[in-house]
Amino acid sequence: TARTKTLFFPMPKRIRRQRPESFSFWDFPALLQFLDSLDVKRSHAPALLRTLASKLVTAGGANADCDTWEALGVIDETLLDLGLPRKACELLTRTKPFSTRLSSAMTSSDQSTCKMVLDLWDGHKVESVIMRHEDRTTICVSSQVGCQMGCTFCATGTLPIVGDLDAGEIVEQLLLAQRLEFQKGLAPVRNCVFMGMGEPLNNYDAVVSAVRSMTGLGQLGAYALPQSRVTISTVGVVPRMKQLVRDLPGLSLALSLHAPTQELREKIVPSAKHVSMEDLLSAMDLHLEQKTARAMIEYVLLSEENDSDLCATQLGKLLAPRARKIMVNLIPYNPTASGGFQAPKHQRVERFQQILAHFGIMTRVRREMGQDIAGACGQLALKESETAEDLEDFVQWRRRQPKNSKQMVSAECEALVAAALEVDAASPLTQEKRAKFRTWLQYSICATVTLSLALAVLARKQRGMAMAAIRAG
Repeated sequence: TARTKTLFFPMPKRIRRQRPESFSFWDFPALLQFLDSLDVKRSHAPALLRTLASKLVTAGGANADCDTWEALGVIDETLLDLGLPRKACELLTRTKPFSTRLSSAMTSSDQSTCKMVLDLWDGHKVESVIMRHEDRTTICVSSQVGCQMGCTFCATGTLPIVGDLDAGEIVEQLLLAQRLEFQKGLAPVRNCVFMGMGEPLNNYDAVVSAVRSMTGLGQLGAYALPQSRVTISTVGVVPRMKQLVRDLPGLSLALSLHAPTQELREKIVPSAKHVSMEDLLSAMDLHLEQKTARAMIEYVLLSEENDSDLCATQLGKLLAPRARKIMVNLIPYNPTASGGFQAPKHQRVERFQQILAHFGIMTRVRREMGQDIAGACGQLALKESETAEDLEDFVQWRRRQPKNSKQMVSAECEALVAAALEVDAASPLTQEKRAKFRTWLQYSICATVTLSLALAVLARKQRGMAMAAIRAG
Protein backbone atom coordinates (compact mmCIF):
# COMPACT_ATOMS: atom_id res chain seq x y z
CA THR A 1 0.00 0.00 0.00
CA ALA A 2 1.08 3.56 -0.62
CA ARG A 3 2.37 5.57 2.30
CA THR A 4 1.14 9.13 2.41
CA LYS A 5 2.70 12.06 4.17
CA THR A 6 0.17 14.80 4.81
CA LEU A 7 0.90 18.38 5.78
CA PHE A 8 -2.04 20.69 6.55
CA PHE A 9 -1.98 24.43 6.10
CA PRO A 10 -3.62 26.32 8.99
CA MET A 11 -7.15 27.53 8.22
CA PRO A 12 -7.86 30.95 9.79
CA LYS A 13 -11.23 30.87 11.51
CA ARG A 14 -12.14 34.49 10.92
CA ILE A 15 -14.64 35.38 8.21
CA ARG A 16 -13.21 37.23 5.22
CA ARG A 17 -13.22 40.96 5.69
CA GLN A 18 -14.25 43.48 3.05
CA ARG A 19 -11.33 44.57 0.90
CA PRO A 20 -9.53 47.76 1.90
CA GLU A 21 -9.13 50.60 -0.60
CA SER A 22 -7.16 48.44 -3.08
CA PHE A 23 -8.97 46.02 -5.41
CA SER A 24 -8.19 43.33 -7.95
CA PHE A 25 -7.53 44.84 -11.36
CA TRP A 26 -9.32 41.84 -12.90
CA ASP A 27 -12.59 42.51 -11.08
CA PHE A 28 -14.31 44.22 -14.03
CA PRO A 29 -17.14 46.00 -12.15
CA ALA A 30 -14.62 47.31 -9.57
CA LEU A 31 -12.33 48.50 -12.39
CA LEU A 32 -15.19 50.42 -14.01
CA GLN A 33 -15.99 52.11 -10.70
CA PHE A 34 -12.35 53.06 -10.29
CA LEU A 35 -12.25 54.58 -13.79
CA ASP A 36 -15.38 56.54 -12.87
CA SER A 37 -13.61 57.90 -9.78
CA LEU A 38 -10.76 59.13 -12.00
CA ASP A 39 -13.23 60.62 -14.48
CA VAL A 40 -11.88 58.29 -17.19
CA LYS A 41 -14.32 56.94 -19.77
CA ARG A 42 -15.40 53.35 -19.27
CA SER A 43 -14.91 52.69 -22.97
CA HIS A 44 -11.14 52.54 -22.30
CA ALA A 45 -11.51 49.44 -20.09
CA PRO A 46 -11.56 46.66 -22.76
CA ALA A 47 -8.38 47.80 -24.56
CA LEU A 48 -6.68 48.31 -21.20
CA LEU A 49 -7.55 44.80 -20.02
CA ARG A 50 -6.53 43.10 -23.27
CA THR A 51 -3.15 44.79 -23.33
CA LEU A 52 -2.31 44.16 -19.69
CA ALA A 53 -3.53 40.55 -19.84
CA SER A 54 -1.09 39.90 -22.67
CA LYS A 55 1.73 41.59 -20.75
CA LEU A 56 0.88 39.63 -17.63
CA VAL A 57 1.01 36.25 -19.34
CA THR A 58 4.01 36.75 -21.62
CA ALA A 59 6.35 39.25 -19.91
CA GLY A 60 9.52 38.11 -18.14
CA GLY A 61 10.84 34.66 -17.36
CA ALA A 62 9.38 31.95 -15.18
CA ASN A 63 10.64 33.63 -12.00
CA ALA A 64 9.88 37.20 -13.07
CA ASP A 65 8.54 39.52 -10.39
CA CYS A 66 4.80 40.10 -10.68
CA ASP A 67 4.45 42.44 -7.72
CA THR A 68 4.37 45.64 -9.79
CA TRP A 69 3.27 46.62 -13.27
CA GLU A 70 6.66 48.18 -13.90
CA ALA A 71 8.33 44.79 -13.39
CA LEU A 72 6.22 43.51 -16.29
CA GLY A 73 7.19 46.43 -18.51
CA VAL A 74 3.94 48.34 -18.03
CA ILE A 75 4.61 52.05 -17.51
CA ASP A 76 2.72 55.31 -17.95
CA GLU A 77 3.56 55.41 -21.65
CA THR A 78 1.91 52.00 -22.11
CA LEU A 79 -1.42 53.47 -21.05
CA LEU A 80 -0.90 56.72 -22.94
CA ASP A 81 -0.19 54.77 -26.15
CA LEU A 82 -3.62 53.16 -25.73
CA GLY A 83 -5.21 56.60 -25.80
CA LEU A 84 -5.93 56.81 -22.07
CA PRO A 85 -5.58 60.22 -20.38
CA ARG A 86 -2.63 60.76 -18.07
CA LYS A 87 -4.84 60.71 -14.99
CA ALA A 88 -5.53 57.02 -15.72
CA CYS A 89 -1.88 56.25 -14.91
CA GLU A 90 -2.84 56.37 -11.23
CA LEU A 91 -4.19 52.89 -11.86
CA LEU A 92 -0.63 51.53 -12.02
CA THR A 93 0.16 52.70 -8.50
CA ARG A 94 -3.21 51.79 -6.97
CA THR A 95 -3.34 48.19 -8.25
CA LYS A 96 -1.01 45.22 -8.70
CA PRO A 97 -0.88 42.70 -11.54
CA PHE A 98 -2.16 40.11 -9.06
CA SER A 99 -3.95 40.67 -5.78
CA THR A 100 -3.19 37.00 -5.01
CA ARG A 101 0.23 35.39 -4.74
CA LEU A 102 1.31 32.01 -6.06
CA SER A 103 2.53 30.32 -2.88
CA SER A 104 3.46 27.01 -4.48
CA ALA A 105 2.97 24.97 -7.64
CA MET A 106 3.27 21.19 -7.24
CA THR A 107 3.46 19.00 -10.34
CA SER A 108 2.47 15.33 -10.42
CA SER A 109 5.05 12.67 -11.24
CA ASP A 110 3.58 12.14 -14.71
CA GLN A 111 3.58 15.92 -15.40
CA SER A 112 -0.15 15.84 -16.23
CA THR A 113 -1.30 17.87 -13.24
CA CYS A 114 -0.13 21.01 -11.46
CA LYS A 115 -1.73 22.12 -8.20
CA MET A 116 -1.40 25.82 -7.39
CA VAL A 117 -1.76 27.12 -3.84
CA LEU A 118 -2.70 30.81 -3.82
CA ASP A 119 -2.30 33.27 -0.95
CA LEU A 120 -5.18 35.74 -0.85
CA TRP A 121 -4.82 39.36 0.22
CA ASP A 122 -6.16 38.67 3.74
CA GLY A 123 -4.02 35.62 4.55
CA HIS A 124 -6.42 32.88 3.46
CA LYS A 125 -5.47 30.24 0.90
CA VAL A 126 -7.22 28.46 -1.95
CA GLU A 127 -6.16 25.85 -4.47
CA SER A 128 -6.67 25.45 -8.20
CA VAL A 129 -5.48 22.68 -10.49
CA ILE A 130 -4.12 22.66 -14.06
CA MET A 131 -4.90 19.40 -15.90
CA ARG A 132 -2.98 18.68 -19.10
CA HIS A 133 -4.75 16.29 -21.46
CA GLU A 134 -3.47 15.25 -24.86
CA ASP A 135 -5.89 17.51 -26.73
CA ARG A 136 -6.61 20.28 -24.23
CA THR A 137 -5.53 21.96 -21.01
CA THR A 138 -8.14 22.63 -18.32
CA ILE A 139 -8.03 24.63 -15.12
CA CYS A 140 -10.15 23.70 -12.11
CA VAL A 141 -10.83 26.91 -10.16
CA SER A 142 -12.08 27.61 -6.66
CA SER A 143 -14.90 30.04 -5.87
CA GLN A 144 -14.90 30.06 -2.06
CA VAL A 145 -12.56 29.60 0.90
CA GLY A 146 -13.88 26.35 2.36
CA CYS A 147 -17.37 25.03 1.63
CA GLN A 148 -20.66 24.87 3.50
CA MET A 149 -22.24 21.97 1.58
CA GLY A 150 -20.54 19.30 3.71
CA CYS A 151 -20.42 16.49 1.14
CA THR A 152 -19.19 13.48 3.09
CA PHE A 153 -16.85 12.20 0.36
CA CYS A 154 -15.14 15.53 -0.35
CA ALA A 155 -12.08 16.78 1.53
CA THR A 156 -13.08 20.41 0.91
CA GLY A 157 -16.35 19.65 2.69
CA THR A 158 -14.38 19.06 5.89
CA LEU A 159 -13.22 22.69 5.87
CA PRO A 160 -15.34 25.43 7.42
CA ILE A 161 -16.84 28.01 5.10
CA VAL A 162 -14.73 31.13 5.58
CA GLY A 163 -15.94 33.35 2.79
CA ASP A 164 -16.36 34.07 -0.90
CA LEU A 165 -13.74 34.95 -3.48
CA ASP A 166 -14.39 38.12 -5.44
CA ALA A 167 -14.57 38.05 -9.23
CA GLY A 168 -10.99 39.26 -9.61
CA GLU A 169 -9.58 36.50 -7.42
CA ILE A 170 -11.35 33.92 -9.59
CA VAL A 171 -10.13 35.43 -12.87
CA GLU A 172 -6.59 35.60 -11.50
CA GLN A 173 -6.55 31.79 -11.16
CA LEU A 174 -7.01 31.52 -14.93
CA LEU A 175 -4.39 34.19 -15.66
CA LEU A 176 -1.86 32.59 -13.30
CA ALA A 177 -2.40 29.27 -15.06
CA GLN A 178 -2.01 30.89 -18.49
CA ARG A 179 1.23 32.54 -17.35
CA LEU A 180 2.58 29.31 -15.84
CA GLU A 181 1.85 27.30 -19.00
CA PHE A 182 3.30 30.01 -21.27
CA GLN A 183 6.53 30.19 -19.27
CA LYS A 184 6.89 26.39 -19.58
CA GLY A 185 6.28 26.50 -23.33
CA LEU A 186 3.08 24.45 -22.99
CA ALA A 187 -0.32 24.83 -24.66
CA PRO A 188 -2.57 27.56 -23.24
CA VAL A 189 -5.54 26.79 -21.03
CA ARG A 190 -8.67 26.35 -23.16
CA ASN A 191 -11.19 24.93 -20.67
CA CYS A 192 -12.28 25.94 -17.18
CA VAL A 193 -14.30 23.98 -14.63
CA PHE A 194 -15.66 25.43 -11.39
CA MET A 195 -15.01 22.22 -9.46
CA GLY A 196 -12.45 23.44 -6.95
CA MET A 197 -13.09 24.65 -3.41
CA GLY A 198 -16.60 25.92 -2.66
CA GLU A 199 -20.10 25.78 -4.14
CA PRO A 200 -20.01 28.22 -7.09
CA LEU A 201 -23.72 29.02 -7.02
CA ASN A 202 -23.45 30.11 -3.37
CA ASN A 203 -21.16 32.88 -4.63
CA TYR A 204 -23.35 33.62 -7.61
CA ASP A 205 -22.70 37.27 -8.47
CA ALA A 206 -18.91 36.98 -8.29
CA VAL A 207 -18.88 33.74 -10.30
CA VAL A 208 -21.09 35.17 -13.06
CA SER A 209 -18.95 38.33 -13.23
CA ALA A 210 -15.77 36.21 -13.37
CA VAL A 211 -17.14 33.99 -16.15
CA ARG A 212 -18.07 37.04 -18.21
CA SER A 213 -14.49 38.30 -17.87
CA MET A 214 -12.96 34.87 -18.56
CA THR A 215 -15.00 34.49 -21.74
CA GLY A 216 -14.81 38.09 -22.93
CA LEU A 217 -12.55 38.57 -25.95
CA GLY A 218 -12.86 42.27 -25.22
CA GLN A 219 -11.29 41.75 -21.79
CA LEU A 220 -8.76 38.92 -21.97
CA GLY A 221 -8.19 38.88 -25.71
CA ALA A 222 -6.28 35.80 -26.88
CA TYR A 223 -6.43 34.31 -23.37
CA ALA A 224 -10.23 34.33 -23.14
CA LEU A 225 -12.20 31.07 -23.27
CA PRO A 226 -15.33 30.20 -25.26
CA GLN A 227 -18.31 30.24 -22.89
CA SER A 228 -19.20 26.71 -23.96
CA ARG A 229 -15.86 25.54 -22.56
CA VAL A 230 -16.60 26.84 -19.08
CA THR A 231 -18.45 24.42 -16.79
CA ILE A 232 -20.01 25.25 -13.44
CA SER A 233 -20.53 22.30 -11.11
CA THR A 234 -23.22 22.49 -8.45
CA VAL A 235 -24.58 20.24 -5.73
CA GLY A 236 -27.98 21.72 -6.54
CA VAL A 237 -28.79 25.34 -5.65
CA VAL A 238 -32.07 25.23 -7.56
CA PRO A 239 -33.00 28.96 -7.75
CA ARG A 240 -29.51 29.82 -9.00
CA MET A 241 -29.54 26.94 -11.50
CA LYS A 242 -32.65 28.47 -13.05
CA GLN A 243 -31.17 31.97 -13.00
CA LEU A 244 -27.99 30.71 -14.65
CA VAL A 245 -29.96 29.71 -17.76
CA ARG A 246 -30.87 33.37 -18.28
CA ASP A 247 -27.60 34.98 -17.21
CA LEU A 248 -25.09 32.68 -18.96
CA PRO A 249 -27.00 30.79 -21.67
CA GLY A 250 -23.85 29.47 -23.37
CA LEU A 251 -22.38 27.98 -20.20
CA SER A 252 -22.12 24.24 -19.49
CA LEU A 253 -23.62 22.88 -16.28
CA ALA A 254 -22.53 19.85 -14.24
CA LEU A 255 -24.90 18.49 -11.60
CA SER A 256 -23.29 16.64 -8.69
CA LEU A 257 -25.94 13.96 -8.17
CA HIS A 258 -24.04 11.06 -6.56
CA ALA A 259 -27.14 8.97 -5.77
CA PRO A 260 -30.22 7.66 -7.59
CA THR A 261 -32.70 8.20 -4.72
CA GLN A 262 -33.54 11.02 -2.34
CA GLU A 263 -32.83 8.91 0.76
CA LEU A 264 -29.35 7.85 -0.33
CA ARG A 265 -28.48 11.32 -1.61
CA GLU A 266 -29.32 12.90 1.76
CA LYS A 267 -26.91 10.45 3.40
CA ILE A 268 -24.05 11.30 1.05
CA VAL A 269 -24.84 14.98 0.40
CA PRO A 270 -26.28 16.56 3.58
CA SER A 271 -27.48 19.69 1.76
CA ALA A 272 -29.83 17.47 -0.28
CA LYS A 273 -32.23 17.55 2.68
CA HIS A 274 -33.26 21.02 1.53
CA VAL A 275 -34.09 20.15 -2.08
CA SER A 276 -36.05 17.24 -3.50
CA MET A 277 -34.79 15.11 -6.37
CA GLU A 278 -37.85 16.20 -8.36
CA ASP A 279 -37.05 19.91 -7.98
CA LEU A 280 -33.40 19.28 -8.74
CA LEU A 281 -34.06 17.42 -11.98
CA SER A 282 -36.73 19.96 -12.95
CA ALA A 283 -34.08 22.71 -12.74
CA MET A 284 -31.71 20.53 -14.75
CA ASP A 285 -34.41 19.99 -17.40
CA LEU A 286 -34.80 23.76 -17.72
CA HIS A 287 -31.11 23.95 -18.51
CA LEU A 288 -31.33 21.08 -21.01
CA GLU A 289 -34.18 22.77 -22.90
CA GLN A 290 -31.89 25.69 -23.73
CA LYS A 291 -28.83 23.69 -24.79
CA THR A 292 -27.75 21.71 -27.81
CA ALA A 293 -24.63 20.32 -26.13
CA ARG A 294 -24.87 17.59 -23.47
CA ALA A 295 -24.93 18.52 -19.79
CA MET A 296 -22.94 16.52 -17.25
CA ILE A 297 -24.15 14.42 -14.34
CA GLU A 298 -21.35 13.79 -11.82
CA TYR A 299 -21.47 10.61 -9.76
CA VAL A 300 -18.77 9.73 -7.23
CA LEU A 301 -18.61 5.95 -6.80
CA LEU A 302 -18.24 4.89 -3.16
CA SER A 303 -17.59 1.23 -2.43
CA GLU A 304 -20.67 -0.54 -1.00
CA GLU A 305 -22.52 2.77 -0.71
CA ASN A 306 -23.77 3.82 -4.15
CA ASP A 307 -21.95 1.50 -6.58
CA SER A 308 -24.27 -1.54 -6.64
CA ASP A 309 -26.12 -2.95 -9.64
CA LEU A 310 -29.34 -1.73 -8.01
CA CYS A 311 -28.04 1.84 -7.76
CA ALA A 312 -26.92 1.71 -11.38
CA THR A 313 -30.33 0.42 -12.48
CA GLN A 314 -32.17 3.08 -10.45
CA LEU A 315 -29.94 5.78 -11.91
CA GLY A 316 -30.48 4.45 -15.42
CA LYS A 317 -34.27 4.59 -15.04
CA LEU A 318 -34.04 8.10 -13.59
CA LEU A 319 -31.88 9.49 -16.39
CA ALA A 320 -33.03 7.45 -19.40
CA PRO A 321 -35.69 10.06 -20.44
CA ARG A 322 -32.85 12.60 -20.65
CA ALA A 323 -30.31 10.26 -22.24
CA ARG A 324 -29.89 12.25 -25.46
CA LYS A 325 -28.92 15.43 -23.61
CA ILE A 326 -26.73 14.25 -20.74
CA MET A 327 -23.42 12.54 -20.12
CA VAL A 328 -22.74 10.75 -16.83
CA ASN A 329 -19.24 11.25 -15.45
CA LEU A 330 -18.37 8.43 -13.05
CA ILE A 331 -15.70 9.43 -10.53
CA PRO A 332 -14.08 6.61 -8.54
CA TYR A 333 -13.57 7.83 -4.99
CA ASN A 334 -10.10 8.99 -4.06
CA PRO A 335 -9.26 7.13 -0.81
CA THR A 336 -7.21 9.99 0.61
CA ALA A 337 -10.08 12.46 0.44
CA SER A 338 -12.30 12.11 3.55
CA GLY A 339 -15.30 10.44 5.13
CA GLY A 340 -13.88 6.96 5.74
CA PHE A 341 -15.14 5.63 2.40
CA GLN A 342 -13.34 3.16 0.17
CA ALA A 343 -12.66 3.31 -3.55
CA PRO A 344 -14.72 0.84 -5.60
CA LYS A 345 -13.00 -2.06 -7.31
CA HIS A 346 -12.46 -1.62 -11.04
CA GLN A 347 -14.87 -4.49 -11.72
CA ARG A 348 -17.67 -2.60 -9.97
CA VAL A 349 -16.91 0.58 -11.92
CA GLU A 350 -17.06 -1.41 -15.15
CA ARG A 351 -20.46 -2.97 -14.32
CA PHE A 352 -21.89 0.40 -13.27
CA GLN A 353 -20.75 1.97 -16.52
CA GLN A 354 -22.09 -0.88 -18.65
CA ILE A 355 -25.52 -0.85 -16.96
CA LEU A 356 -25.92 2.85 -17.69
CA ALA A 357 -24.71 2.32 -21.24
CA HIS A 358 -27.43 -0.28 -21.85
CA PHE A 359 -29.99 2.31 -20.73
CA GLY A 360 -28.73 4.36 -23.68
CA ILE A 361 -26.87 6.85 -21.48
CA MET A 362 -23.45 8.14 -22.54
CA THR A 363 -21.11 7.36 -19.65
CA ARG A 364 -17.47 8.17 -19.03
CA VAL A 365 -15.15 7.25 -16.17
CA ARG A 366 -13.07 10.24 -15.13
CA ARG A 367 -9.35 9.73 -15.48
CA GLU A 368 -7.60 10.11 -12.14
CA MET A 369 -5.05 12.91 -12.30
CA GLY A 370 -2.91 14.38 -9.54
CA GLN A 371 -3.51 11.83 -6.77
CA ASP A 372 0.14 12.01 -5.74
CA ILE A 373 -0.10 15.75 -5.08
CA ALA A 374 -3.59 15.70 -3.48
CA GLY A 375 -4.91 17.41 -6.57
CA ALA A 376 -7.48 14.84 -7.71
CA CYS A 377 -11.25 15.23 -7.51
CA GLY A 378 -12.38 15.61 -3.89
CA GLN A 379 -8.85 16.10 -2.52
CA LEU A 380 -8.56 19.89 -2.39
CA ALA A 381 -8.23 20.62 1.32
CA LEU A 382 -5.07 22.75 1.53
CA LYS A 383 -2.73 19.83 2.12
CA GLU A 384 0.35 18.38 0.52
CA SER A 385 0.51 14.68 -0.17
CA GLU A 386 3.56 12.67 -1.15
CA THR A 387 2.57 9.20 -2.29
CA ALA A 388 5.22 6.58 -2.93
CA GLU A 389 3.02 4.54 -5.27
CA ASP A 390 0.42 5.58 -7.83
CA LEU A 391 -2.88 3.68 -8.01
CA GLU A 392 -3.74 2.26 -11.40
CA ASP A 393 -6.34 4.30 -13.24
CA PHE A 394 -9.56 2.52 -14.28
CA VAL A 395 -9.06 3.36 -17.95
CA GLN A 396 -5.59 1.81 -17.90
CA TRP A 397 -6.96 -1.29 -16.15
CA ARG A 398 -9.81 -1.78 -18.60
CA ARG A 399 -7.49 -1.55 -21.59
CA ARG A 400 -5.65 -4.57 -20.25
CA GLN A 401 -8.78 -6.71 -19.93
CA PRO A 402 -9.29 -9.42 -22.59
CA LYS A 403 -12.00 -8.82 -25.17
CA ASN A 404 -14.09 -11.84 -24.18
CA SER A 405 -14.14 -10.65 -20.55
CA LYS A 406 -15.49 -7.25 -21.62
CA GLN A 407 -18.11 -8.89 -23.81
CA MET A 408 -19.23 -11.14 -20.96
CA VAL A 409 -19.70 -8.19 -18.58
CA SER A 410 -21.57 -6.25 -21.25
CA ALA A 411 -23.92 -9.20 -21.92
CA GLU A 412 -24.64 -9.65 -18.20
CA CYS A 413 -25.44 -5.97 -17.78
CA GLU A 414 -27.62 -5.94 -20.90
CA ALA A 415 -29.66 -8.86 -19.52
CA LEU A 416 -29.98 -7.11 -16.15
CA VAL A 417 -31.31 -3.94 -17.77
CA ALA A 418 -33.72 -5.90 -19.97
CA ALA A 419 -35.09 -7.73 -16.92
CA ALA A 420 -35.53 -4.46 -15.03
CA LEU A 421 -37.45 -2.92 -17.93
CA GLU A 422 -39.69 -5.99 -18.22
CA VAL A 423 -40.57 -5.75 -14.53
CA ASP A 424 -41.51 -2.10 -15.03
CA ALA A 425 -43.65 -2.96 -18.04
CA ALA A 426 -45.54 -5.62 -16.05
CA SER A 427 -46.12 -3.51 -12.93
CA PRO A 428 -49.73 -2.46 -12.13
CA LEU A 429 -48.68 1.17 -11.92
CA THR A 430 -47.20 1.09 -15.43
CA GLN A 431 -50.28 -0.69 -16.78
CA GLU A 432 -52.54 1.89 -15.15
CA LYS A 433 -50.50 4.70 -16.73
CA ARG A 434 -50.77 3.02 -20.14
CA ALA A 435 -54.56 2.61 -19.75
CA LYS A 436 -54.88 6.30 -18.88
CA PHE A 437 -52.70 7.18 -21.85
CA ARG A 438 -54.86 5.09 -24.21
CA THR A 439 -58.02 6.78 -22.89
CA TRP A 440 -56.42 10.20 -23.34
CA LEU A 441 -55.20 9.27 -26.84
CA GLN A 442 -58.68 8.05 -27.88
CA TYR A 443 -60.24 11.24 -26.55
CA SER A 444 -57.62 13.35 -28.35
CA ILE A 445 -58.25 11.55 -31.65
CA CYS A 446 -62.04 12.02 -31.32
CA ALA A 447 -61.63 15.66 -30.43
CA THR A 448 -59.23 16.23 -33.34
CA VAL A 449 -61.60 14.55 -35.85
CA THR A 450 -64.59 16.51 -34.54
CA LEU A 451 -62.69 19.78 -34.74
CA SER A 452 -61.50 18.99 -38.27
CA LEU A 453 -65.06 18.25 -39.45
CA ALA A 454 -66.35 21.45 -37.86
CA LEU A 455 -63.61 23.49 -39.55
CA ALA A 456 -64.35 21.82 -42.89
CA VAL A 457 -68.07 22.67 -42.60
CA LEU A 458 -67.24 26.25 -41.65
CA ALA A 459 -64.81 26.59 -44.55
CA ARG A 460 -67.42 25.22 -47.01
CA LYS A 461 -70.00 27.65 -45.66
CA GLN A 462 -67.57 30.58 -46.00
CA ARG A 463 -66.72 29.59 -49.61
CA GLY A 464 -70.43 29.44 -50.41
CA MET A 465 -70.99 32.89 -48.97
CA ALA A 466 -68.01 34.23 -50.91
CA MET A 467 -69.31 32.76 -54.21
CA ALA A 468 -72.76 34.19 -53.51
CA ALA A 469 -71.23 37.60 -52.94
CA ILE A 470 -69.25 37.37 -56.20
CA ARG A 471 -72.40 36.43 -58.22
CA ALA A 472 -74.37 39.24 -56.58
CA GLY A 473 -71.57 41.67 -57.50
